[in-house]
Amino acid sequence: MIIVFILVIGGGIFAANHFYSKVETTESLKPAEVGVIEELVQKEEESNIVNIAVLGIDRDGDGSNGRSDAIKVISLDMNNKKVKMTSFQRDTLIYIPEPENDFDKLNHAYWYGKAPLTLKTLNYNFDLDITRYVAFNFDAIEHIIDTIDGIELDVHENELKVTNDYIQHLNSLSDTDQDAPYLTKGGLQKLSGRQAMAYMRNRYVGDDFDRMNRQNKVMEAMIDKVMNQSYTELLGLLDACLPYVETNLTMNEMISFGTKVLTFDLKNIEQTQIPAADNKNRTVSYKGYSPLYVMNNYQDLVRDVHAFIYNDAEYQPSQTVIENEAAIYEKFGTVK
Repeated sequence: MIIVFILVIGGGIFAANHFYSKVETTESLKPAEVGVIEELVQKEEESNIVNIAVLGIDRDGDGSNGRSDAIKVISLDMNNKKVKMTSFQRDTLIYIPEPENDFDKLNHAYWYGKAPLTLKTLNYNFDLDITRYVAFNFDAIEHIIDTIDGIELDVHENELKVTNDYIQHLNSLSDTDQDAPYLTKGGLQKLSGRQAMAYMRNRYVGDDFDRMNRQNKVMEAMIDKVMNQSYTELLGLLDACLPYVETNLTMNEMISFGTKVLTFDLKNIEQTQIPAADNKNRTVSYKGYSPLYVMNNYQDLVRDVHAFIYNDAEYQPSQTVIENEAAIYEKFGTVK
C-alpha cells in the first residue's frame, strides 16, 4: 500500500498537495522520542537506507485503538535502488518500553500507545532507527480490492471453513453493505475485498507464520493488480482509499521518496520474516494472552534484521538487547 502511495505522490507537487490533504497526519517523531539508541541515530545518513514502519490495524469494531496485526518495515535502499520488506510476527514475546514497561506480544504495542509506542518497541527490541510510519485500517484493504475488482488467490481446502466463518462475522458487522458470498471451493479463484479480508484474518489454520504468509499473499496480489492500473485509475484508487491512512511522513518526504522510488524495480521486492518460519520457539501465556512466542535467540533475531536490511552480517546487538534477552529468559525460561 505504501509503495503505491509513494509512487503516485511522487508524481508531482500538485498530486502531493491533493492527496496529502486526504490523509490523517500526525507530528514527526524525533529519534529520542521513539527509543533510537545513540549508536544508530546516524544510521540512515550513513547507509542511505530509509526505514518506514507499515502497520495494518485491526479494530474489529470494538472502539479501541486496535492491534497492529500486520507489522512490516519497508526499507528504501537509495544507493542500490531496492525495496525490502521485513514482516514481524505479531505474537512474538517482547518487552514494551515506557510507559508500559512490561512483557507482551508485539502487536499489543499499538493497543497501548498507537504508532509511537509501536515504533519505540521495534527500535528497543531490534536495534532499529524507525521514526516514520504509515498505518492503515484493515478496512482500507477491503475497499482497495473492491475498487480494483478483486484479486486472484489460491485458497487451500483446509482454509475454507475458518475463512467462511470470518466472512459471516464481517457481514454481520455491516447492515448497509451487500453480504459477501461464502467460498465454496479451494484453489485459485477471484476474491472480493471482504472475502480477502476474511482470508487474511484466519488465525486458526496453521500458526502465526501461516497467517503472515496469508497476509503477504493478499498484499502481493494487490500490488500485482494495482501495478497494471492506468495512472488515472491509480488516482481514483488513492482518492477513495487515503482517508483510511494515517502517517507522520511530511509532504516533502513523500515527494522526495516518491521521485526516487519511481526509479526502483517495484516488481521485485525482497522479503523476509522475523523470526523465520523454522525458528525454534515455544509458547507461553502471560497477562491472560496466549500464545506468546518465546524465541530461541533474540540476539540472532537482531542480527538477522541487520543482515537483511543493511547487508551487515557483522552487526553485534546492543547492550539493551542483550539485557532484554536475559530478562525474558529469567522470567519465562529458555527454549529447549
